[in-house]
Amino acid sequence: MPAKNIAGSITFSVSNPGSIHPITRYSVGTFMKKYLAFAVTLLGMGKVIACTTLLVGNQASADGSFIIARNEDGSANNAKHKVIHPVAFHQQGEYKAHRNNFSWPLPETAMRYTAIHDFDTNDNAMGEAGFNSAGVGMSATETIYNGRAALAADPYVTKTGITEDAIESVILPVAQSARQGAKLLGDIIEQKGAGEGFGVAFIDSKEIWYLETGSGHQWLAVRLPADSYFVSANQGRLRHYDPNDNANYMASPTLVSFAKKQGLYDPARGEFDFHQAYSQDNKNDITYNYPRVWTLQHQFNPHLDTVVSEGETFPVFLTPITKISVAAVKRTFF
Repeated sequence: MPAKNIAGSITFSVSNPGSIHPITRYSVGTFMKKYLAFAVTLLGMGKVIACTTLLVGNQASADGSFIIARNEDGSANNAKHKVIHPVAFHQQGEYKAHRNNFSWPLPETAMRYTAIHDFDTNDNAMGEAGFNSAGVGMSATETIYNGRAALAADPYVTKTGITEDAIESVILPVAQSARQGAKLLGDIIEQKGAGEGFGVAFIDSKEIWYLETGSGHQWLAVRLPADSYFVSANQGRLRHYDPNDNANYMASPTLVSFAKKQGLYDPARGEFDFHQAYSQDNKNDITYNYPRVWTLQHQFNPHLDTVVSEGETFPVFLTPITKISVAAVKRTFF
């Protein structure tokens, strides 16, 4: 699968019906570097870790493609390695993570897949995006933060739970579809726990799924509506969950009951809202994360009546006024 790498840090993956064409681009322009320096000063943060995810359904794209894209604005000296992992047979033992003690049984047969690794992982961890030989793709490292109350009740399993470091390495060798990839990651979260908060996009030639952690063992995955796009910027954004709609939702089996038991959700106040129950919403979201979501939504829906500081009012999914091209996605890096 051909791909082009340029110095920097932005990832794009595109799926056309019947075939998959990954496009990988890495670039951080002078303006972006100045903006991040300004953000550090403004927020008083010692380090800015910014990822912005954009997902586009095939009926919302200009050429009928499914598109997943994620912008990673890390340090300029954090080099990436584009690697093609070959098919592997008769495997035994376990995959062992690079940055904690998470492990997972290796599949007997592993598919060929591509990955974009951090330079210091010996090309076996922190595979941030890629495709496998079944045509399944992932973008695996949109860092999000779950709420204090949710984590007090069900903390991250930091020492042995799955983190962004290991996600692609255990999913892409075996996933035959986007849905299967999301389900496998959810199963791992239930069994081993999540070591941190993350949002992960899965794509194939038929659909896109997006999964978010809720806490150490809770998760929700939603199928992207075909006529819509979705934006996330280092914050959990999924809200609605219908446990009776298996075609469009998957979740940990105790997602709602756990929230009720722990006082994260009161049915008397209305229907279950995943974001309100499980996601963080603080000053950093208002000043740093909301603006990125707001800007992209107003780029594709300029007449949208939302206020940049009121992220609770942002729609989760939107149908763009004009269908979104791959070129338009490439222009929208933050």
